Amino acid sequence: MGKALILCLALAGCTTTGPIGNPREVWCDHNKPRRPSLAVVAAMTRPELDDVNSFNAQGTKWCGWRP
Repeated sequence: MGKALILCLALAGCTTTGPIGNPREVWCDHNKPRRPSLAVVAAMTRPELDDVNSFNAQGTKWCGWRP
């Protein structure tokens, strides 16, 4: 009984409702522009600023985000 329950739970977690769409559309559906406040920007390190800028540039290219 216990093994059957574990198997059912494991299989239930792996089901999908259909084919996955365009990866860019999926990314755009699950992300929003990162817009930190000026105080947060002042406290960020150079790698953190580069990460935010890269993320927002990808959103601009793929999703049509506006600055």
